Amino acid sequence: MKTCLCITLFLFIFSLHPFATAIILDQKSAIVWSPSQTISGTIEGFSISEITVHINDSIFKVSVSQNKFSLFVLLKSIKTFVFAETNDGNKTIYSDTLIFELGFKPLPVVKPFATNKKNIITLHARVLYNPYNSELSYQWLNDARNPLPVKIYHSDIKTATVKLPQKKGTYYFKLLVKNKSDSVEYETYVIRADSIHCFDIENDHAEWIDTAVLYEIAPRRFVKNATYDGITQKLPELKKLGITAVWLQPIFKTHRGGQGYDVTDYFSLAPDLGDEAQLHQLISVAKRLQIKIIFDVVPNHTSVFHPYALDCMQYGKKSHYYDFYQHSNDGAQYSSLYQMDSLGFVHYFWKDLINLNYQNEEVQRWMIEACKYWLKKFDIDGYRFDAMWAVNARKPDFARRLQLELKSIKPDILLLAEDKGADSKVYKIGFDAAYDWELDTAWISHWSWQYSYSPKNDLTIFNHPDISKRSSLLRKALFDNGDSTHLRLRFIENNDLPRFIETHGLERTKMAAAMEFTLPGIPLMYNGQETGSHFHPYSASPVFTIDKSIKSLDKDSLFEYYQHLIKLRNRYKALHNSNIRAISTVSEEGVVAYHRWSGDEHFIVIINMSDQTHLLKFSLDDVVPVSRNGYAFIDMITNETFPIQSNIASLIITKFRTRILMIRQH
Repeated sequence: MKTCLCITLFLFIFSLHPFATAIILDQKSAIVWSPSQTISGTIEGFSISEITVHINDSIFKVSVSQNKFSLFVLLKSIKTFVFAETNDGNKTIYSDTLIFELGFKPLPVVKPFATNKKNIITLHARVLYNPYNSELSYQWLNDARNPLPVKIYHSDIKTATVKLPQKKGTYYFKLLVKNKSDSVEYETYVIRADSIHCFDIENDHAEWIDTAVLYEIAPRRFVKNATYDGITQKLPELKKLGITAVWLQPIFKTHRGGQGYDVTDYFSLAPDLGDEAQLHQLISVAKRLQIKIIFDVVPNHTSVFHPYALDCMQYGKKSHYYDFYQHSNDGAQYSSLYQMDSLGFVHYFWKDLINLNYQNEEVQRWMIEACKYWLKKFDIDGYRFDAMWAVNARKPDFARRLQLELKSIKPDILLLAEDKGADSKVYKIGFDAAYDWELDTAWISHWSWQYSYSPKNDLTIFNHPDISKRSSLLRKALFDNGDSTHLRLRFIENNDLPRFIETHGLERTKMAAAMEFTLPGIPLMYNGQETGSHFHPYSASPVFTIDKSIKSLDKDSLFEYYQHLIKLRNRYKALHNSNIRAISTVSEEGVVAYHRWSGDEHFIVIINMSDQTHLLKFSLDDVVPVSRNGYAFIDMITNETFPIQSNIASLIITKFRTRILMIRQH
């Protein structure tokens, strides 16, 4: 018994020995997203005024005060090994070895831009970030896309000059920025039309966006048992449909798969969707077909199974990633929706999808570098930013930084925010387009055409039980709904909504679709919409198969119907520009009319949301400012012709129908 007691006492004393005298580093090994780091720690069990810190091959003497020490370091290697040592008078004591791995290569961030004075173009390079204060060199270069070669004067300095040729078109200028060992490529452009316009990163968007028709693909829900190759196979059909840009829902590694919003690695592809070679082939085919490719990125949150979150769970506040995540209520907009999980993370509605902390500089750099990585690797054409409303609420100035760094690399990309298109702030902070959502902050994703929330049904203006209210609700959505000058994403279906045809039927689907494609903004189609698919977006059922064409699954001629709407929109500038105004009609329940115009092009669009046929009367006084003699309406869907005989027009519109009427001389 006495022997056992002695052994137990010895083991107890021995177990205390490693902690009796020790150097404890505050940090844990991590992938880091800033070269600027602080090494700190505590001396335990003895007192000393100075310790030695080893950082790779360098040695630093660091003062110790009240048994604590701290050292700022600038990481210059991809991997940095750190440990501390000292002597307590009897022996040398070592800390554990800390490994910092840079998640990216810190390179200069430069804003390229052009200015015009008396037709002389000046190219500028403004350095925004130079992590190591390196000496930089510059080289301005012509681009093969230019209508004519351009002579660049003083091309090897920050400020070069150009005399633009007389030939109209877009002139691109590349900027190569070099330090001792690396180079970065940037780009800007100048448009020569009737006048000269220099691209403005903060306020401009690419011309192709104005006529874009966007098609959203959920890769795991698109083609049965297929990878990227299945999507590639369907691209020629999407081209025939009239699609100009494809939005791929997240294709990065996730925990559960599905729609892909629970990301566990922003720099790796989900293996079940295919490899990089297959994705390269998809994008290559899309480019040959002149289809833009948009990636979906998830900046607001990660999966709780992301390695950084798991590290937090293991080490708590000792984890380098603890401050990457939100752990408390910051009082930001929508903070009333915060929920705290049992692990101490903050999230909104989605269990296991935990908020990132955008007050942390490394989180911002991490997300920017992820976006830059795929932009450069695959030369994609833009991003759709998931739940961007949440990031904008907590850190609104991040968007401008994101915009600047991405558009400095490729100025003609699309930056689409999942945020309220009715709110002008979304565009002012850096986005080209946002969702057709109302300003209502209590209901974040309040679709302008939805009068009440239901997780299973589309309770829209078009099926409101009180027909008399449909007109006023639609007029409010179209003409009295916040920002009216910027691009909105217009849709009747997307990955979060029930299928429109399922809740509204074929007639009303065609009615609403015709209106969608005559409104300002970017029309969106969700995969399978063109064939009248009834599969809910959250369903695991793919819409198409490899062995059957898209069109072969269309039982209601919707493919041809959408194809026709897209052709009309592309052909007539009046149907895709921003000019729109309401037209007063003799009061008829469920009817709304509006005028769309550009130059000599004039269209009147009439939508009848009721189940009754109406004889509609309206004035043309503010529509066609010329004599009505010899003018007629041409219904661009049915090809019917209606002569215009006076300034008060009248025509019949049947139930659940949209007329797209062109005013034309005949």
